[in-house]
Amino acid sequence: MLTGQSMVSDGVMAQEPDPNFFIFLGIGQSNMQGKAPIQSVDRSSTSDFTDADWARYKKMIVVSSNSSQVGTWATAKPPIVRPDTELGVTDYFGRYLVKGLDERYKIGVVVVAVDGCQIEAFSKNSSVASNYINASGTGSWVKNAAAQYGNYPYGKLVEMAKKAQKSGVIKGIIFHQGESGANDSSWLRDVYALYNNLLADLNLSNDSVPFIAGEPLRYYNGSPAPASGARQYIDMLPAYFKQQSGKDIAYVASSEGLSNYDEYHFSSEGYRTLGKRYGEIMLPLLIKQGAVANAVIEVAADAKEDEIYDLLGRRLKAPQKGINIINGKKVIIK
Repeated sequence: MLTGQSMVSDGVMAQEPDPNFFIFLGIGQSNMQGKAPIQSVDRSSTSDFTDADWARYKKMIVVSSNSSQVGTWATAKPPIVRPDTELGVTDYFGRYLVKGLDERYKIGVVVVAVDGCQIEAFSKNSSVASNYINASGTGSWVKNAAAQYGNYPYGKLVEMAKKAQKSGVIKGIIFHQGESGANDSSWLRDVYALYNNLLADLNLSNDSVPFIAGEPLRYYNGSPAPASGARQYIDMLPAYFKQQSGKDIAYVASSEGLSNYDEYHFSSEGYRTLGKRYGEIMLPLLIKQGAVANAVIEVAADAKEDEIYDLLGRRLKAPQKGINIINGKKVIIK
């Protein structure tokens, strides 16, 4: 039998999902969509991100004027989420993983995002989602974005994720929502319910699908940004998920020091850094599950202590004899 294929009937071979095609679901509102200008560096091949790297980074087309394209893969050049979106969180998250993992792996992203929405927009209960989206007090920007997902963003995400599972393996969920509606413990409950509903509907396990949320913009013109208060609840997610599940499955990507585009959204450079920070959390989790890292592992420049890895990407408590990766640089210990 050929690798990646199985016999179905009459000698016809069916393609099996590629275990080295790592897929990530993206969910959220405007910062997940992307609001900062796409620049040439974000689409071009460079010495830091080559044609070969682009070939390993894919986006699923979720919204298109050409219906035959929906549910297919394309190179993950921005805009990733929809034709009407800009640079966002997902762009450099995927790029970081491509560079951090051995070249045998591909990365795919499936993103459904609705700018300005509260968590109710992503309810599995279609009536709850529809009532929120269609309410008179819901902004036109929410209605316009949600309409592109048939006014049922959760259903569209599950539909696309199931298509993606025919090609690869879902390895994580990234999330950026909370600027709207993260103001009490019910939001924590609803986010955890969203995570568990996705696991159930996609036949996934919380042992192998971590959840990473991102903090909102902290400052605008030297003062706290309008949505910065949501950070209080976003930062509670890891503890809440652990309390409910008994496992460390949720993480938070910091927005500390990131520049802004407007009062709610990050700048292009801010999105590049925030996406990388998501990746810096996800990459060690993938390696822990058995993925093989690239020979050189990039780590956070602001790490408070030495980050030490071997060439297989395994975190070390201290340097060992031979080649080590210490704070992103190769060091030979004799």
